[in-house]
Amino acid sequence: MALTAVLAALSDVHGPRYLNLLNNSLDALEGADLVLLAGDLVERGAAHHCKLVVDRIRSVYGGELLAVFGNEEYDERKEELRRLCSDVKWLDDEYVVTELGGLKVAVVGTRGVLDRPTRWQLRNVPGIREIYRRRLERIEELLREASREAQCVVLLTHYAPICGTLEGEDERVWSQLGSRRLTRVVMRTKPDVVIHGHAHNGKRLMVRLGETRVYNVALPATGRVTRIVIGARGLSAFM
Repeated sequence: MALTAVLAALSDVHGPRYLNLLNNSLDALEGADLVLLAGDLVERGAAHHCKLVVDRIRSVYGGELLAVFGNEEYDERKEELRRLCSDVKWLDDEYVVTELGGLKVAVVGTRGVLDRPTRWQLRNVPGIREIYRRRLERIEELLREASREAQCVVLLTHYAPICGTLEGEDERVWSQLGSRRLTRVVMRTKPDVVIHGHAHNGKRLMVRLGETRVYNVALPATGRVTRIVIGARGLSAFM
């Protein structure tokens, strides 16, 4: 019998702004094998609100929590977030391998990259273009390493690959919501699943890039927590 597992994923709570959407879909967390948080759990670096979000999740889910930082989890607040939500495993351009009911799953976690940095980033983040260039290379390395270790590979990123999950957003700013270069990395490395946030106005919540399923799990777009069934490489392509 083929091994499968259930992921529950969400992002962009912007606590407490969209906390009601999380509260109204806590049932989707019940029975999940793993919960993934794709960034922007807080609004404008307000790290104390992260615990509010995590406590709501913990009211129904006691398993492993993996998260990435979004653009609202400012770099200077990362350590505070790790301290306040110490039971969350924050993935910052790294990956972990976990076993879910016998299925070996690698989760590669990153804030992600933009093809065109925002004006705020250009003003406030020195060398942001070089940061994105190096991070993109690192993501590809991690995906290739992870694929050698696990039966199923998940890329968890705040920013999106540029694809159909951005439909609904103004196409003129897609390059400031995600990356076509990341799309090409996904096409080359073929992770089983990509999970992203950031696209509040996305209308297509799941698309395929070749054999890879790509999900936008931003709560303002989905209205509720997203459940995703995964399986061993090859099987995932048919789910």
